[in-house]
Parts: sequence; structure tokens; C-alpha cells
Amino acid sequence: MLPPFPRYAPAVRAAITASLSASMAFSAYGQVGGETTTEQPSAQRLERIEVSARPQTTTELRRQSMAAKQIYDEEEIQKFGDVSIGDAIKRLPGVTLSGGGPALRGLGSYTRILLNGEPAPPNFDLNNLTPSQVTRIEVTRAATADQTAEAIGGTINIILKEPPRARTRDAQLRASYQYDQPAYGMNVSWGERIQGSTAFNLPFSYFEWNNFNAVRSTSTVTKPDVPAATGIRASEQHPYGRGYNFSPTLSWKVNDQSNLNTQAFITQGNWHWSDLAKERTFIAGQPVLADDARSQGQWLNARVGTTYTNNFDGEQRLELRANVQFNKNDFNSSAFRDGAERRVTTASNENPAFVQSGTYSRLIADAHTLTAGWNLEWREWTGRSRTTEFGVPLLPLFEGQDVEARVSRYALFVQDEWEVNKRLSLYGGVRGERIETRSKVPGSDQPSNQSTILSPMFHLKYKLDDKGEHLFRSSLTSTFKAPEPPQLLARPQVSGSYTDLTRSNDALSPDRIGNPALKPELATGFDIAYERYFTGGGVASATVFYRHVRDLIRSQTTLQNVSWATAPRYVSKPVNFDSADTFGLELEARGRVGTLLPFVFDPKTPLDVRASVNIYESRVKGVPGPDNRLDRQQPWSATVGLDYVLSGVLAAPIRLGGSIAFTPAYRTQQTTDQATAFARTRNIDLYANVPISQTMSLRLVANNLTPVAGENTATYAGQSIVTTTTRPRTWYGLILSMKG
Repeated sequence: MLPPFPRYAPAVRAAITASLSASMAFSAYGQVGGETTTEQPSAQRLERIEVSARPQTTTELRRQSMAAKQIYDEEEIQKFGDVSIGDAIKRLPGVTLSGGGPALRGLGSYTRILLNGEPAPPNFDLNNLTPSQVTRIEVTRAATADQTAEAIGGTINIILKEPPRARTRDAQLRASYQYDQPAYGMNVSWGERIQGSTAFNLPFSYFEWNNFNAVRSTSTVTKPDVPAATGIRASEQHPYGRGYNFSPTLSWKVNDQSNLNTQAFITQGNWHWSDLAKERTFIAGQPVLADDARSQGQWLNARVGTTYTNNFDGEQRLELRANVQFNKNDFNSSAFRDGAERRVTTASNENPAFVQSGTYSRLIADAHTLTAGWNLEWREWTGRSRTTEFGVPLLPLFEGQDVEARVSRYALFVQDEWEVNKRLSLYGGVRGERIETRSKVPGSDQPSNQSTILSPMFHLKYKLDDKGEHLFRSSLTSTFKAPEPPQLLARPQVSGSYTDLTRSNDALSPDRIGNPALKPELATGFDIAYERYFTGGGVASATVFYRHVRDLIRSQTTLQNVSWATAPRYVSKPVNFDSADTFGLELEARGRVGTLLPFVFDPKTPLDVRASVNIYESRVKGVPGPDNRLDRQQPWSATVGLDYVLSGVLAAPIRLGGSIAFTPAYRTQQTTDQATAFARTRNIDLYANVPISQTMSLRLVANNLTPVAGENTATYAGQSIVTTTTRPRTWYGLILSMKG
């Protein structure tokens, strides 16, 4: 049962009433029935919405989109047999990992994740979503007004599966191996259409993971009381866990023009993590890099939403959405030394929310598609934690006390897509958003944070020929990134390596605290792209982009006297630092090799290629160069994938493929005193899909072949240095698929 919303109950009731009233008012009109997973989004021109027995290809959808967009279907997502959608996304052209999450243009913290076109809830982890429940992924790098403007780097929109046109009964069994024991998984799906007007889909997934990393850390600290002391720790990290996803969908065709769709998304599971030292030394008696640790936790993400769509007279469209969300995470961690429990941390957070939105589109003069709409969101974030050292609370004032944040978002937008002629299309839109955050922290004031952002956006698409095989695009956008609630909360977090509050800590292991006065980061962006579409379905593109970011948020570490310790402590606090510029070049090609390179390969060669090369540069003002880059933005990245169809061996073709993704080593100067050096990455993945019968196939996968040890080094003022080397392992998988 979802927690109540006493504070927002009147607003929630009003929003629900407004949605239902509008739905009833338009019930006499209708929508084109029978949606497919490749249907045009509502923001597209109304005359382009069509019902066809032949689904549109991802290339066709990409070409028709007003904003530059890459679309990837089920085959692309599922071919490597990944346990999670997070593993599948990192293999897409132009997508890299940053801080454990996907990054567009190397900007992980500026990349927005959407679920069915709406922002994913806080604490949502892509590693807890299986590829079998996803019908396609849309990658957009230039924002449009009908979606959130909180997307400086771009958006990754994950579209969950909808009810099928015909009966489907599919099953997958998965077994994988990485460390000392296997992990198993299962995907089942049952979908049907009942009497032509009602359809449902019941996808369920169970998954496990079992990983292993060997880690070695070296810490060198130079302080007045401890000159040039060095500590070493070698350990084995073993994360494992299990969970399930369930996303039932029910679709009802009200009449020939209107449709009502209800979809739930539930994921729940638990995880375990251990970090056990094999070698360790101390730094002058300080517990730096010395403790063993064991952690475990549980998560629950649930969302239930309803969408009402109405297409009437072929020139108007209404879409109303409402959903309720609830997220909960629990965490328990214990630190040991010499087999004895030293430090225990328990934490939990809850995040209920209600979201309501509406969009109205109208075709004007057979050339303009005018769209207007709104988004309303009310969200609560409640977190509590308790840390004890030998049974004694570490921060008596805060331990076990609720820390709260209440966030309200209101947005209005309007946009116009103008088809000037058969070759030239223009887009103009503006989105206004109001964000209010009120926080409550024990022992401090209850500050509020308000921001109002106006985001104008312009796009141009020009076909260089009548067939649209050559396209030119340009975009001018205004986007932003709002601070997250934990960044605004003035609750201190003590460094786990220096819990003795009578002594100072180290600059690379600081205490942390939020900043209630943070302002959103604002960005102005410019994109220019050329796209070449081939008759055989391939596409090649080149894009140049630029972003200027103002009020950049960065964590600054300073030595200061604090209320929670008797000795001066290093404290890390997010601040609006300065501004930054980032620009780059993105090259992409995908399709049949005979289509892309006809002068080298025969057009009938059954080999598909997908490749991308991305070059990035950034400069943060107020930080000395030469490596004053945005956090975790690599200088360049490259991805190459091949897929080959082998015929004549079995009754059905065998599909073989692989991919390699690479980023170089680089260094980032975060502040005048602090810098981090990141290791190169290389991921080589292979798969083989072998048919057993018309309804059964076997997929063999090997991910992260020839793993590369990653060595990252953090320094502070040339005195504190921590070098961490991580050695990952190869992951092997076996997937049996059955279709009914």
C-alpha cells in the first residue's frame, strides 16, 4: 500500500478530477486504434500517425523525427543476453559509463533517463531492469519542449513493452557464470488481444548477478604530524543479488478514436556486497584503507499509471497521463577489523510521488502542428540513517532522525512544428518549469529552494533531396540540471575512514554536507548534424555540438571547524562554482556493409556493422588547466559492432556478432587542489544465436573478454594520493529462448 500524501492530497484530488473530467468531455471523439511499439510519438505531426500492418523501422522513425534521435529495437537490445538494461545501453553507439550510469557525450550527471517518456524516479537503477521488458530505446541529444528540459547531455528514453497485436507466449531461461558460482534468470511473457477492443501483456523477469573484482589501493598522506606515510590494502570485492520485474499492461479501445492504457511497473530485490582484505597496512595508527566491510540492502520501485488518448477528426489529439510512484531502499553495512565488528550503519529512504500531465495537439492549415501541455509533480523524499562506532552513535543529533525534502514541479510548454515545404521543416518551442524544494533537517533551519527556468528551443530539418536520403539538422536549445534533494540537505556525513571525531581526517576522505542554497545549472546548446540514409536501411551521420553551462555545481573540499567534531575536519560541499564550455564531434554509421561500403563489399554480404567515434573537449572556468575538464568526460570514445548471418549450416540461420568499446586514460582537474586520473577502458563482447527449432533458440554470450585492469588515482594538493586498481572478470552466459 502506498504511503498517503496528506500535504498534497487536495492538489492530487484536483489533478485527478481535472484529468477525468477532460477524458469524459472528449469521450465522444476517438483515437486511431491498435498501437504498435514503433508508432510515432505524440509530438510528431498528426497526419503522420498511421495504422499499418508493416511496423516502421527504427531508421524510418529516426528520419521522420524533428529532433536528432537514435532508436534501437528489441533485437539490438537483447542480442548479447545481458542481465540488465544498463549493460545493454553501454554498448550503444555514443553511450559510455560514467560513475556507474550511462553517459551521453561523456556527461553522466547531465544525462536524463526516461521511462515511457517520463522522468525515471529517484534512485531508479537501470541494473534492476531486464532487456526482455523493453521494446525500444530512444536516444535524443537535443531537447524538445514536450519533454523535460532537464537534459543538458541528452535523454535516454526506455519504452516498456505494450500489449501485442496478436497472442504472444514467450519464455527465456538464463544461466551465467563469472566467479565461483552460477547465477540464473528467467523471463516469461503472455500477451493477448480479447475481442479486438481489449489487450493485455504480462511480462515477468527474475534475475541474479554474481560478480567479482580484485582491488588494490595505495594511500600516501603527507601531513604536519604524519610525514609521507603510506598505507596499502588489497582486497576481493564480491557483489551479488537477485530480484524480479513485473510490468503488466492493460489496453482498452474505448471506440474507434479513443484508447485507455494502464501500465504498472514493479521491481523488487536484494543485494549483498563484501570487501575482504588480503593485505593491509596502517598509516600511523589511523584506520585508512584498513577495515573489512559487508553490506546488504533491499529495494522496491513501483509505479502505476494510466494514459488516455483521443484522436478526433484526424486533426486533433489529446493525451492525459496520471501515475502514482513509490520507491523504498534499505541499507545495512558493517565494518570489521581483526574479525570484530567496529562500525554499523543502517539507512533507509522512501520516495512517494504523484505525477500528472496532459498534451493537446492540433493541425493548423495543413502545415503547422501546434502542441501545448503541462506537467505536474509532487514528490516527497524521506531518509534516515544511523551510524554507531562500537555501539556509540557517531552523530547523536542526527542518528536515526528523519531528514525530509518535499519537491513540487510545475511545467507548461507550447511548440509548433511547421512543414514549410516538402524539404524544409522548422520547430519552435518554449517550456517553463517551476521547482520548489522544502527540506527538514534536525538541528537546523528548514530552508526552501525555488527556481523558475524558461527554456526556449529551436530545430531545423532540411532534406537536401526529394527522397530525404540526405538530411541537414540544426538545433538551438536551453536546458538545465536541478540539484537533487540530498545535495540540498544540510545533514553531515562522517568519513568512514576517519570516524574518530577528535582527530582530523584526510582531504581525499572528507566529511560531506549538502548546500540548501544551490541553484540549478543552466546550459545553452547548439547542434549541427548531417545524416545520410541509404536505400538498404543504413544510416551515417556527423554531428558537431556545443554547450555553455552556467552556475556549474562542483564539490569543494575545505578544512574547517565543524559542530560535529572537536578537531578541524576536511568537508566536501556542493557549490555553484563557475561556468564551463564543452564541445565535440560525433560520427556514427550503421547498416549492411555492402550498403555503407559498396566499393569494398558485395551488397548481398550478410554482415551488419555499427560504429561510432566521439571526440569531446571541455573547459571549466576557475580551474587551472590543462585538464580542467567536466567530471568524468573522457577525451574520446569509440565503439564497433559486427553482426553476421551464417546460413546453410542448420535449417535456420545462425547469428554471430560482437562489439568492442574503448575509452582512453585521461586526467581531470576538479579544483585548484584536487585532481583524478582515470584508467582506460576496453570491453569486448561476443554472442552466438543458434536456432534449435522454429520456436526455440540458444544464445551463447561472453562479456568483457580480455578484461583490463583499471587504475584510478586521486590527488589533493600533491600531498594526499590514493591509487586504486580494479581487476574485473569475464562474464559468460547461456540463454534458452522459447516462443509460443
